[in-house]
This record gives sequence, C-alpha cells and structure tokens, in this order.
Amino acid sequence: MKLVVYLVEVAVVGGGFSGLIFTLKLIEAGANVTLYEEHNRVGYPPHCTGLVSSRVVSLIGGPAFKSIISRYDSIIFAGKNSSIRAKIKGGIYKLDRVKLEEYMLEEALSRGVKIKLNTRVSRVSLKGLIEANNSIARYDAVILAEGYRGLLRKSLNIGFNGTPIYGVNIEYEGFTSDDKTVKVIFDDKLSGDFFSWILGFNETILIGSGSEDPAYLRMGLARLEKMLGLSKKIRVYGGPVILGPASLRLSSGKIHVVGDAGGLNKPLTGGGLYPNSLAGELILKLYRETGDLNKAIETALRIVASKLRKQYRIARLILKNPRLQETLISVGSELKIDEKIGELDFDNHEEMITKIVMNPSLIRAGVNVLFRDPIAVIKMLSRLLIS
Repeated sequence: MKLVVYLVEVAVVGGGFSGLIFTLKLIEAGANVTLYEEHNRVGYPPHCTGLVSSRVVSLIGGPAFKSIISRYDSIIFAGKNSSIRAKIKGGIYKLDRVKLEEYMLEEALSRGVKIKLNTRVSRVSLKGLIEANNSIARYDAVILAEGYRGLLRKSLNIGFNGTPIYGVNIEYEGFTSDDKTVKVIFDDKLSGDFFSWILGFNETILIGSGSEDPAYLRMGLARLEKMLGLSKKIRVYGGPVILGPASLRLSSGKIHVVGDAGGLNKPLTGGGLYPNSLAGELILKLYRETGDLNKAIETALRIVASKLRKQYRIARLILKNPRLQETLISVGSELKIDEKIGELDFDNHEEMITKIVMNPSLIRAGVNVLFRDPIAVIKMLSRLLIS
C-alpha cells in the first residue's frame, strides 16, 4: 500500500542554525513552513568556532559546502606535560557560521518558506497556536528553536533547564606551525572543568576556551595568549555553551523543543550542529515512513537525546577529573596510542573513548592507567558499560 502524506503547516520559532536546519528538513518532507525570527537577520553575531565533521557537512548540504573556511586532518590532545595525536575520520571542517546561516536562509526562501523577521512570538499553546505581533495562527506542529535564553518552552515546562558555561573565541593575525591540526588542551589552570583549543586558518590563529567562571575564563585566555606570543587581535566572539544533559521532555502536544533550548548539544564540546542535523534527518525518514509528523518529531528527538545522555555520563567524568585527563594522555603518549587506534569519529565521543580504553591491543595502557588512578578508571569503565 502506498503511503499518502498530506501537506501540513509547521511553525519554526527561531532563525538560528537549529531553526534553519529543521526548516529545511521539514520543507524536504513536504511541509509548509513559516519561520519566525525576532531579529532582522540570521547568523549574527558569531558565537561559536564552527568545527564540524564531514558527516555534518553532508547532512546540511549546499550551504555548508559554500561556508567551508578550512579543513583539518587530526586533533592533538595535549595535557600539561605530554600529548597524543588522533586522525579524524573524514576530517574536520571549519565553517563560517554567519555565512552558513545566511546561505541556509537563502535556500529556505528559494524553496518557499515564509520568513517573518523582526517578529517576536509571545505565546504558544500545546494545540499549536502561536501569538506574534498581536495576531494568532494555528499550526499542525511547532518547533521551538528559541535558544538557551528563550522563555516559551519554560512556560510549558519542557526543554533544557540546566546551566551553561561561557565559551570565548579570539582571533589573531598569525600562523600556526601546523594548519591541518586542531589542538585541544586539557589544563585546569587554563580552563578549569573544560578545555582550550588552538587552530589556524587564512593567516589567522584562533584560540578559545570555556569555563563556568567568566573571570577564570579571562585569566585562562590571557595565559594562553602569552604562551603563544599573540598580540594582533582581530576579533572576539562567544556565548553560552550547553553541555547537557539533553532534556528528557522535548515534546508536548504539538510543541517540540530543539537546539540549545532542548540541550541537544554534544556534551564534551557543546557543539549543536551534529545532533540537530541528525534529528532533522531522522524526522524526514520517520515522517516518510509513518505520515504522522508530530510522532516523527517526538521519536527523532527522543532518539538523539538518548544518545547525547549516554555521551554526557562519559563527558562529565573526563571534564571533571583533570588527574584522569593527564594520566590518559601521558600513558597514551608513552605507548604511542595514536598508532593503534586508527581514525576516530568526531561526532560520537563515547565511541572515541571506548575505542581508546577498550581496544584489546591497549591492555598494557589500561593496566598502567589503572595503577596510576584506579578509582577514576573504574568509574569510567562502569559508565562505558552502562552506556
């Protein structure tokens, strides 16, 4: 029997990346989409580094390919005294986030999406009603992509209610010694319970870091700047970084919460492009199979949130334990672990850790780590097994 999918009306509230990727996927599924954005443009101001996998570039499509600034082959994980290098499957791409969202908006317009800029949604109901600029409209489904600070989801008691950390990127004039590698530094003196990063592109050096404490963040970035001898600052940008856990309640009635508003972010880095692109692709697949849009959205968000919550348990253990970070990196460096693990998946952090810790060829490394920090290792292994 051939499945007949009837045209539905969908509202997307918020014109950031998450709102735009769900808009494009829903249009592809055959829905009529109206996008509400309270500002007069999308993509501005810039706030994140924009590093994604080749998988994410493919999921987003044309706008991502047109936004590529640079490509990196590997990551160096550096501790205080040692480091290891890991090749990344398919590479890592740096995207121009402002241009990305502008290109996504252009594509949405070309495909018939109704865009309402400078329009603030003041109220939503579980029945799909939206109030904006003193007018009310009814939709078959509503996507709330209102960002971390949005209030609509809170009025309905759904979505993410945790506390973010602060993330800052600073760009300087200059060159890195290796413009094909992203360097990630685990040093609690620089970033506390997070990490710092360094990368180069187009005669530019970018440094970044995150912390729960803005004063500590400023101090760590100043130290990093001094360590690298950087002085010619180009620009500074950043914002809240959501590390989860993803909300267990992302849907209610015809309302669905996505992006930062739902905690749909990778819990080790805070990146939101992969989880939301994946959820959008799953919605497309499930809707085509069932013809029930709200059920497809609810199921897709639940699948992705469950995956992120598994990653969250491992990420918390690593980020909250500087001693374990240093031990794993130093042992991995001694045993040349990078030669034994092959390419790592940039999007699936729990698989990255599992591949390193549970590879049979790395039993010696595991024994060394166990003797150096037994409690932390036992906790990590138990969380991996639970996941």
